[in-house]
Amino acid sequence: MEWLASNWIWVALVVGMLGMHLFGHGGHGGHSGRHDPEGGARRPDERS
Repeated sequence: MEWLASNWIWVALVVGMLGMHLFGHGGHGGHSGRHDPEGGARRPDERS
């Protein structure tokens, strides 16, 4: 528990980074784009 008390800022930063990554980088959409079979990213408004 002493380790957590002395390193709480690093724990908070890691939790914040993981949260932003998992929930869309602060509301910018993140990983919401579709991918085509060749592996390239495709914009959501493109038709196949």
